[in-house]
Amino acid sequence: MTEINGESMNDITVDTVEKFAVKHLELLELEREAEIEENKCLQEFSSVKNLQKKGVCIPKLRIINTSTGLFGRSLLNFGLYWGNGSLPTHTISSGDIVGIGSSSSDGKIEIITSGVVSRVTDTTVYVAFEKNSNFSDLENDGQYMIIKLANDVTYKRLKRILKTLQSKGREYHLVDVLFGDKEPSTCDESTLKSISFFNSKLNEEQKESVKFALLQKDVAIIHGPPGTGKTTTVVECILQTISQKSKIIACAPSNVAVDNLVEKLAKHKIKMVRLGHPARFLPGIQQYSLDAIVSCYDGSNVVDELHKEIDKIRDKISKTKGAANRKSLWAENRCLLKEVKQREKFIVKQILNNCDIVLCTLTSGSDDGPLKYVDKDHFDICFIDECSQAIEAACWIPLLMVKKCVLAGDHNQLPPTIISKKAADEGLELTLMERLLKLHGDGIKKMLTTQYRMNQIIMQWPSEKLYGNKLLAHESVRSHLLSDIPGIENNDDTMIPLLLIDTAGCGLHELQADDDESKGNEGEADLVAVHINSLVKSGLNTADIAVITPYNLQVDLIKSRLLNKYPKLEIKSVDGFQGREKEAIVLSLVRSNDIGEVGFLAEDRRINVAITRAKRHLAVICDSKTVSHHEFLKSFLNYCEEKGEVRTAFQYESEIGNYPSIKHTIQKSKLDGKKASTSVSNKKGEQSGVKKKSQSKLQSSNDKGDTKKKPFPNFESSENKDTLKRIHSEEEKRLTEEKYEQVLQEFIGSSEMSLTFPTSLTAFERRAVHEVAEKLSLIHISTGEGENRCIEVKKNPDEQPAITDIADSQSSISSNLDISSTLDALKTTDEKMADTSESSTKNKLKSMPNTKTSKNSSEKSKSKLKVLKLKETPEEDDFDALIEQVVKADKTCSFANCKKCVAILSQVCQFCKGRFCYSHFIPEAHGCGDAAKAHARSQIRKDGVLYSGSGRPEKKQDPIKHNYLQNKLDKKLKELSNKRKLQKKD
Repeated sequence: MTEINGESMNDITVDTVEKFAVKHLELLELEREAEIEENKCLQEFSSVKNLQKKGVCIPKLRIINTSTGLFGRSLLNFGLYWGNGSLPTHTISSGDIVGIGSSSSDGKIEIITSGVVSRVTDTTVYVAFEKNSNFSDLENDGQYMIIKLANDVTYKRLKRILKTLQSKGREYHLVDVLFGDKEPSTCDESTLKSISFFNSKLNEEQKESVKFALLQKDVAIIHGPPGTGKTTTVVECILQTISQKSKIIACAPSNVAVDNLVEKLAKHKIKMVRLGHPARFLPGIQQYSLDAIVSCYDGSNVVDELHKEIDKIRDKISKTKGAANRKSLWAENRCLLKEVKQREKFIVKQILNNCDIVLCTLTSGSDDGPLKYVDKDHFDICFIDECSQAIEAACWIPLLMVKKCVLAGDHNQLPPTIISKKAADEGLELTLMERLLKLHGDGIKKMLTTQYRMNQIIMQWPSEKLYGNKLLAHESVRSHLLSDIPGIENNDDTMIPLLLIDTAGCGLHELQADDDESKGNEGEADLVAVHINSLVKSGLNTADIAVITPYNLQVDLIKSRLLNKYPKLEIKSVDGFQGREKEAIVLSLVRSNDIGEVGFLAEDRRINVAITRAKRHLAVICDSKTVSHHEFLKSFLNYCEEKGEVRTAFQYESEIGNYPSIKHTIQKSKLDGKKASTSVSNKKGEQSGVKKKSQSKLQSSNDKGDTKKKPFPNFESSENKDTLKRIHSEEEKRLTEEKYEQVLQEFIGSSEMSLTFPTSLTAFERRAVHEVAEKLSLIHISTGEGENRCIEVKKNPDEQPAITDIADSQSSISSNLDISSTLDALKTTDEKMADTSESSTKNKLKSMPNTKTSKNSSEKSKSKLKVLKLKETPEEDDFDALIEQVVKADKTCSFANCKKCVAILSQVCQFCKGRFCYSHFIPEAHGCGDAAKAHARSQIRKDGVLYSGSGRPEKKQDPIKHNYLQNKLDKKLKELSNKRKLQKKD
């Protein structure tokens, strides 16, 4: 039970409505102050960069074109000042009030004019302006910014309705019921015996909900979890109510939700009016707007003529001299205005009184708008769709006009957006729907449980956690998959409904921003791109895919990778995708850090919305170690382990191996694997004994069938070894090695000298082939790159051990590995093996490639970086000889076939950490070009700076400056011409 000043909501409802209104006025004031603080558009200390980070500003725009539409309003289209690329991520949407401004010389923001956003695309923002606005001050070649403005009108309407509730609340019957002073009542069921449904496709559950809503005299709640047809049920309720000759006002907290109702009702022959600014409506429903209906109404042509006459009089006034003449013109103007208002009032009143239903947003239903022309008791019933997304104060604007209400929504999805945390905690976030369920219980509610969207596996977890395990997947969607869509091929991605790609232990950490406004994760963005490419390659249309992520910065990172290639692909935040659905959803959770901070991922309802958008396929990319610190998320990850398929980012090494962090993590695992293979021994011969004992334990574990996988291992000890266990269990590793050992044994017994494995082998299988070939003293070489990589195994006539492939073998030294790290590792080993015998030193040397095999491998391998080469050290040499060779190699350029000394002059690559001479230190020269490009793009996005060479629209030159330069050029040409003439004479 939510508490306000130590009192529960039940205490308040039993007490007085006045107390509730007073408290909510205080909370509303807190929210208003927080909103003003967030939208610091006109204050001195606010910068464009900070506003852009918050998503309330789009800088560096220009006017693309100007048009007339929306019933006489002017429409300006704004796009990027440079080029035609995508706009940066923002929170500006259709219906928002925005200011068009520019930066002054002292850095302040100057608002030139304001308008209403009509439409937003990836590249353009359409802004509508009223006739009397000063948008004519905007120049076509000027650079502007669009800034989201705080809406004073909404705040004033909410404040006014709370004051009305405070002073006159007890005069309304519905107030007594909704605050608990009276119990809700019902009608006689016999009145609905002969009901005929307009929608014949309703299931029994939806029909029962419609009947329940019609029988309730005061209040009814329709609880509709995702995909259960809530809006369809509400539309049927509206049609049934209209058939009973009742007048209806239907509302929702957003224009999109209202437009959704209008679209569904438009299929039926009813008289409806959509209130609000036409710029906020979808293009297909603008014909139902009040402006459009008024313009087509009988007598509207007379109003248009009067407006033209008023414009002519005002033009005369500006040109007339003499006070007496101007006074008479102003008197005539006032008379015409009075007549226009009377005619418009009559037309609007006629339209509203004759329509069956009025649709608007909650705040547009205020009596200071067009609804002031209808009678006080005109409406009989109020429908509020998506009620759980609106604050209660907004709901009371239309509720004070009716005697009955039907509320529809899902309080387990996103709550109303509250900026002030204090206001939210003290009760402003508690919606009317939630409060009524706590007040009256389930007796006023009907819940829809049959859903028509999600595969059973996608649906089951939210059903168990949030809906009491009551949701049932309809037979038509219960087991549907992407592979069931015509034209989609069957593969590992299209035949699974739930996929978890775990980045734990791969080093794909979140970006550390200067503030906590937004987060990003380059590694997860790469994985998203890989999975989207795979789905599209399988035949799935990009219009059927969406990428959802909680953070705007991550939206930008993913757009930079995919939007140019797939323009129809939707990439949005969770909040921007509520109420939507797609065949396939890819969800990037972003957070990956050492302290387990999950930010607002801890909002359970936000996660519920993200998961329930998918119909046939849901892919979740996250760091299980980080997000498992939150119990709700940990439960979901455990469910993915149980019911879905779990992969690790290591399995995508070949696709995103050019990403530095996963490279370094993999190479670190390789080195740590070598270090772990050498045990500490104080006596001669103990090392081999310990090794045999370790192998014996491992074999014993395998024999006992100890192959049970833990969903999320403990990373606090032996992190890299646990990471390898995550990829494949020990049992899988043993079986794979046995499989390829049998193949290679058959090859040894054959007369063939070489054996080439197919390119379809996974990275793990390639590693197994290398390890088995090494054990059997065969030469094994990797050729090709990416998907074309394959392994060639040859017999070794000299019986020399072959070098392990650099790119795939987990037991070799990485070509990207920092030489200094190798030296430190060897020094550490030297300290630990101070008393180790010569045989132990020999075992250490055998773990590194010898000179002969390194030479043979380098001739055939296409690796761009040089292998660390060490001379074969005799068994009798001491450990110092090994250190000397490593130091010598460290003084040589890491580029292949380059023998320049880098002891004095060198450059360390920030991507692969190798030391290079000044001829090869540029990333593009030694193979790190892709990583450098990715880093540069990330830096440009972070700085918000477009460097020279990016292009700029042509701008007309000042004619005076043009003439000056032309004269200067003519004079210079004349001087040169005269010099040539003199030279010819000479």
